Amino acid sequence: MFGRRKREEEAAAEAAREAERHALFARLAERPEHICPFLGLADDRPGYVDGVSDEHRCFAFGDPAPLSAEQQTRVCQERGYGNCPRYLRGVLVIPTEELEALRQRRAPLPEPVAAPPPDDTKRRRGAPILLLLAALVLLVGGAGAYLLFGDGFGSAVVPSPSASLTPAPTVEPSASPSAEPSPSETAPPPSPSPSSQATPTPEPTPEAGDEFAFYEVSVGPDSFTLYEVDDADGDVTDTRTTSFGGFSFARVEPVRGSDGEVYWETQDGDLTGWSYRYPDSGDFRVSAVFLNAAGDRRSAYLEEDELTVFPEATPAPDA
Repeated sequence: MFGRRKREEEAAAEAAREAERHALFARLAERPEHICPFLGLADDRPGYVDGVSDEHRCFAFGDPAPLSAEQQTRVCQERGYGNCPRYLRGVLVIPTEELEALRQRRAPLPEPVAAPPPDDTKRRRGAPILLLLAALVLLVGGAGAYLLFGDGFGSAVVPSPSASLTPAPTVEPSASPSAEPSPSETAPPPSPSPSSQATPTPEPTPEAGDEFAFYEVSVGPDSFTLYEVDDADGDVTDTRTTSFGGFSFARVEPVRGSDGEVYWETQDGDLTGWSYRYPDSGDFRVSAVFLNAAGDRRSAYLEEDELTVFPEATPAPDA
């Protein structure tokens, strides 16, 4: 009897925990896609505010960790949060079913409820009033048309200065080469892909005491030639061309090819396993990303000659 009661209590407790998880996932699914699922408030796990808050915490693993203002705005609330070391560690320790729930898209909104049909009695009562209003509208509209287009006042109607419509300005030819094109003549900018940014944001440079985290490739809106390098013998087995609509970033690792070239192999995203080779791939850059004691990112771009040399040691910040 005692064992049965204990099992029932354990089942009830598990059901309560499962309900809490479902409620958590439901709230996380309502977030915009650029908000990290591990970002929350100290007293409200699925809550967050736009911008910087002292109450923001990282729930990726372990105890909820405070976040610096730079981390909140540059990582936690940007599409590139998938490159954050805490996020990458968090997705490794979270159960698979919970990870899938965090990644689910926003649930559709419920269908609107149709308004009840109006009462026929009230509609019949309101019919004479509607007819009277229609007659007044026709009368006023006819008088207005006469004033505007007829000869009643013998003069043209001058538009009010507060009118919302203004005549189009006369375009004067200009010999100045610095004239800006009109908005209608300017081509719209390309739309960035979901994993890209419109413009890159500069990061602070590494300082003494920062620890190297990973290499990161950055590309702009252009086309690039990528290489597939065999892990066993370093031979190039395939090539492809891909284009980006905006600035995009991904983790990379240096790989030594059998031809003696250095390839920067992508470690995450849709192009995982494909590599960049300088200068044949195009105008790409590689930066060494560091983390300080608070977990804030700092980075420094590699020089062009460093892109063709296999790094023999872990990068360190300049003294």
